[in-house]
This record gives sequence, structure tokens and C-alpha cells, in this order.
Amino acid sequence: MSIFVSLILALVFIPLPMFAAESQLVKVRAVYPSPNVQYLPAYLGRANGIYRDEGLELELIAVRGTKEGVQALLGGDVQFAMMIGPVLPAIWQGADLKLLAQMVGMPTFSLIVRPEIGKVADLRGKKIGVSFGGMTSVLVHDLVRLHGLDPDKDIENINIPGSGPKVAALDKGLIAAALIAPPSEFAAIKAGFKRLVFLGDVMPDLPLTGVIASSRYIKENPKIVEKMVRATVRAVYVTQENPEAALATMRVDLKMTPDEARDTYSLVRKSFSPILTEASVKKVADVVARSTGVKPTKAPGDYTDLSFLNKVLQKLGKR
Repeated sequence: MSIFVSLILALVFIPLPMFAAESQLVKVRAVYPSPNVQYLPAYLGRANGIYRDEGLELELIAVRGTKEGVQALLGGDVQFAMMIGPVLPAIWQGADLKLLAQMVGMPTFSLIVRPEIGKVADLRGKKIGVSFGGMTSVLVHDLVRLHGLDPDKDIENINIPGSGPKVAALDKGLIAAALIAPPSEFAAIKAGFKRLVFLGDVMPDLPLTGVIASSRYIKENPKIVEKMVRATVRAVYVTQENPEAALATMRVDLKMTPDEARDTYSLVRKSFSPILTEASVKKVADVVARSTGVKPTKAPGDYTDLSFLNKVLQKLGKR
């Protein structure tokens, strides 16, 4: 009887610390535009318990409109944003937001071309599919200039929003090339087109995704902000250093096939880095300013706060 009672008591009382730990989790919400590989560390960190290990219950919220995401951040409906480029015009127009860390530090687009194109110079006189108002038109501009072409005279940019329509336009011969992000580029290659340039190879130090919060939230919740930065930094390093975990997350959360996941991961693995710098923010600010027509009114140092990142890197022995 005493043994039986002891077992009952054990079953009753053992779960209590677990429930207590769950109740102590701080719920935070992070907004981003759409599920893609640029946000892989956040998905991996959530799936593998990295955010929970830091005491956070992370909810990822996809919104189509950047303005809606910024408004939700400023209004306190969400605590963090993860898209760097799209928030910069809002910052320049008065939104008091701070860039805190990075997840992806280079463009993940590839220049996908028709089979007859052998080098970038072959695009002279050709049409290239881009999305007007986005970063792709400016990235194409800079890419062809690097290869000796005049982007204003030697090529013609055609506005084709979305990766699927770009692949269809390539197939019909309406364009000779397009900037396409994974995993859609994998489908384009399977359809007979080829990857001519991975932009990350020629345009490093261009932060695309990371952790952004309002100055007010940072001031009022510095411990939560530090936990968020630390969890994200840890997730970035796991994404880069643990292929099995990364591939599993790509298959489950990004709905990629095993082949798509492997091809995409081998291509973008080197882009994962938490190291954000004012110099790299200046580079992306230039690209965003030219693509949106919004003139920067602040220097990068005015809207970056690297104190949490530096503290975390030091504690993790990464710097």
C-alpha cells in the first residue's frame, strides 16, 4: 500500500514543475511578410524549442502588407518584426524602430536565365523580369553594371510580380532572365532553365531579415528583448551548423520536397549570420531608397541598437 501511495503521489506531483515552466513563458509575436527561406532560423528556433529555452513562446504572423506589419508593431499588437528592408521607409518617415540583429545577411535571389544565355553580358538587349517597387529591380541594375552593362540602356526591366509568373514568362520566351528566390528557382531549373548568378556571391553584407522592435518596447522590456535576440542568434547558428535540423524545418514549415530543401539549403547556407553592422545597414538602405524612392532621413546609427547583439555574442563566445 505504501508503494502504491508513493506512485500515486509521484504521478500527481511530477508534472507540476513542467506546468509551472510552461506558465512562465512570455508570449511574443513577430510579424513577417510570407513564409520563405529568409525566415528559416525563426521557424527552426520555434520548432526546436530554442525560443522556449529562453522563456519565450514565439508566434510568427505572416502579413501581406508591410504597412500593416509596421502599424501592428508600433501599436503593440506584435512585439517584433523580422523584415529589414520593408521597415526602413517607415523609419525614415518617423517610425521609432530599432534594428537589433540579423538572420540573413545577403540576397537569396538567383539570376535564372534561358538556356541560350551563357554569361551576364549576353543579356544585352534582352528583357529581365523584376518586381517594380521592390528590391529586385535595383539588384538587377547593380548586377548588370558589375558585368559591364549599362542598366539604363542595355537591358529592359519588365514588371512581373511573383516567382510563378516569372517562370511562366521565361517559358514563353517573353523574358530572357529573372531574379527568383528559392524554392521557386528550383522549379525553374527543373523546367530547363539555369542559375547564372547567385546574388549572395556578388553582393555580401546586405541584411534582409532579422529582429526589429520599437524603441518604446525596448525601453520597457529590455530583458524580453535580450531573450529574443539571444534565441534568434542561437537559432541562426543552429541553422548554419546543423543541416539535418535545417532540412527538417524546411520540409515541415516551408513545405519543401527533400530535393528542394537540399538544393536550397546548399545555396543559402552561407547567408545565415546574426552579425548586423551599421555598414551593412547602410548598404541595404541604399538599395531600399533607390527601389522605393523614399529618401533616408536618418543615419543607420540612429536606428540600430547593437548592444543586445554584442552582449549575446560575447556570452555565447562567438565574438
